[in-house]
Amino acid sequence: MTLAPGGRNCCTLLVLAICPNPTIDRLVILDELRPGTVERARENRAYPAGKSVSAARGSLANGARPQVLVLLLTDGAGWYLDTLVAEGMDVAVHSCPGRVRESIIVLEDDGRVTVLNGTGAPVDAEAWDAFLDGAVARIRPGDWVVCSGSFPPGVAPEALSGLVAAIAGAGGRLALDTGPAWMPAALTGPAMPALVTPNLAEAEAILAEGVTVEHTWVGADALERAAAAASGLRARGIDSVVVTAGSAGLAWSTEGADGVLPGLPVDVRNPIGAGDAFMGGLVARLEQGAEFADAARWGMATSCAAIEQWSPGGADAGRVAHFRSLITA
Repeated sequence: MTLAPGGRNCCTLLVLAICPNPTIDRLVILDELRPGTVERARENRAYPAGKSVSAARGSLANGARPQVLVLLLTDGAGWYLDTLVAEGMDVAVHSCPGRVRESIIVLEDDGRVTVLNGTGAPVDAEAWDAFLDGAVARIRPGDWVVCSGSFPPGVAPEALSGLVAAIAGAGGRLALDTGPAWMPAALTGPAMPALVTPNLAEAEAILAEGVTVEHTWVGADALERAAAAASGLRARGIDSVVVTAGSAGLAWSTEGADGVLPGLPVDVRNPIGAGDAFMGGLVARLEQGAEFADAARWGMATSCAAIEQWSPGGADAGRVAHFRSLITA
């Protein structure tokens, strides 16, 4: 285990973001993608990513002091770690052999987004157990722990129930956002996540006990479907559920209350990571003592601010406050 400069400060850590399957997001920006042709990009960008990293960026924009624990493959790790630390992120790394996976994000001028997620190298059971032990060692009772995104090859869905139990056993409050290939396993044990925040396609697939194609667009009835999905997931014993529905907004369900927040108009640069920024902002505000409905408004404001930027999940604190002022009760 290696710790980046400025590692864990036990007096300031409020949110732990564990990233089991990091990726390098390579953005390709062009006027139009025409499959089967040779295109020239107008601009290329690259960012250290992984959904938990994006959530940590959202948390940072809301005044939290997140630490990111990354299960990072060695080939490509130097650039990944140096770039993330340069952002001001507190990062700890558990190293494994292999090459850091890469994902291609194609952003067209009309707003269409195409995502090609790369596949990382396999992680064996010994490395996974060591990574999880490292996460548990950093948890203090009552800490929020964010785990978002997919899991690397070699980590079976059944490992999710162990992750949930280990974090609960350490007294952590787990905020989990993972896809329908893994989430059902996370909901089978005696311990449950405190919060889940899937997007609409993921939530409906989990409820239907299947895996579907995840589109980057939503339909006209998205907010109604999100509300139904949030209630359906909470009925499985989860304390709080938020279902995000892209530009349509989001729906949430928690003890004694449900709600919806319609989306706000935003100038879009990169929508990838907006849902993770939402989770980071939501958890940061819950950690600071906000009521759930208000924390959800701050989360939405964070996702709006993130969409304006290229960095996945990155958000400017001033823009977060601006968007929060536009969201009424």
